Amino acid sequence: MIKMRTVIVVCIAMFFPLLAQAEINKVNIKKVEQDLYQASDGSYIQTSNCFVDANGSDAVLKFEKYACNNNLRFNAQTICEVIDVVK
Repeated sequence: MIKMRTVIVVCIAMFFPLLAQAEINKVNIKKVEQDLYQASDGSYIQTSNCFVDANGSDAVLKFEKYACNNNLRFNAQTICEVIDVVK
């Protein structure tokens, strides 16, 4: 009985990340203040140590709530860590 429970828990743990997909959106960004940006859809993006002086810049936002690898990519060389997105 314990082995069967372990197998079920392991299977769920393996397939759970497949269900949670990060949203990837092309956005137009403007800087509001240090580490706070606003997207053209009105949402606010909180970053960590992002020094991009964006004013109408195109970027790609990859965000999944509670994930560790959220980012805002302005180009191949400029990628900022995203802490939260508030819509």
